[in-house]
Amino acid sequence: MKRSNLALLVLTLLTVACQPKVDRFTLNGQIVEANGKTLYLDHMGLDKVQVIDSVKLDAEGQFSFNPVAPTECFDFYRLRVDGKVINLAIDSTETVSVTASLPVMQIAYMVEGSENSSVLKELVMTQMELLQELRRLATLYRGSNVNQLQEMVNETVDVYKSKIMTDFIFPAPGSPCAYYALFLSINGQMLFNPQADRQDARCFAAVATQMDLHYPGALRTSHLHNVALKGMAKTSPSRNNSQVSEEAIQQFESKIVETGLIDIELPDTKGVNQKLSDQKGKVVLLDFTAYKTNYSPNYNLMLRELYNKYADQGFNIYQVSVDSDESFWMNTAVNQPWTCVRDESSINSTYLKSYNVQQLPAVFLIDRDGNIVDRPDNTNELDEKIARLVE
Repeated sequence: MKRSNLALLVLTLLTVACQPKVDRFTLNGQIVEANGKTLYLDHMGLDKVQVIDSVKLDAEGQFSFNPVAPTECFDFYRLRVDGKVINLAIDSTETVSVTASLPVMQIAYMVEGSENSSVLKELVMTQMELLQELRRLATLYRGSNVNQLQEMVNETVDVYKSKIMTDFIFPAPGSPCAYYALFLSINGQMLFNPQADRQDARCFAAVATQMDLHYPGALRTSHLHNVALKGMAKTSPSRNNSQVSEEAIQQFESKIVETGLIDIELPDTKGVNQKLSDQKGKVVLLDFTAYKTNYSPNYNLMLRELYNKYADQGFNIYQVSVDSDESFWMNTAVNQPWTCVRDESSINSTYLKSYNVQQLPAVFLIDRDGNIVDRPDNTNELDEKIARLVE
């Protein structure tokens, strides 16, 4: 070998050796009934969709991609054939396998090796169910009063939003699926609007808090953080014609603990501050109420039955009173076996606004990890739902 060629070989080897190792994930599987079709792998970026690989499928439909793995935080990809797509959430150098038949590719595919992608499938199916229901309503109410149709659409959207919050956002606010859920859209319109809806802004804040914790500095984290802050400012109950101060936004943000729960800290009957977040490890019924009401005696008797039944299994009630009469509250609360606190701001309580409480009583169920998992409207369902949580 000539010296010049040897030197070139050594230089090439040194250059390769000095290059940093690139982590990759593997995506393989089979798309049948797609002979001759081109399968694309798209990267779903923050501001654009980019094709990163493709393959022409044969009769067997086998494929394998080996893209660069996401480094900052989780990321989203999709397999696409003839306008049909399969959405995937990737957060490591995992190996993911997907099998499907082209005619029913979007609704009947199977994914293995990625729990996040499996949950994402359930979320996308929920989105598709909503779209189908809205189409059904449009057909059913065709030619009817527009206001009536809009009312039915709003009610349906609210039901599905509540399901998505309960099933996908609040149980794991730091997950890829919680993040993905925030940006779901129907016919180009976002399902969650943090600039117009206080509850939606709270969802963004919960996920942003977890993103700040687990993926600090990531592009998606910074973007979501800014959206959440703007949403909290725009929908603040105290907002008037002037801009909400940055300090006020930060104070609200500081109440959100790691799970995305908006924390509460109020004095009990002994004047000792009790934090809702300190209940972590227990199943908690968060209750907003007022003792000086007609419903209160029977309501508290019902709560007492639940407490007596499940307290030994790690169940507690964190009861927030907004009674303006402290003495009246004290005389009753001192005899309760659960955690009783009172907000002296009464009906002007910021916690009522933060939790979007429109009427009393209002209850929330919180699991042992501190995640809000339900907001029951019917107290008759509490026994069954608490029983499932304490198992």
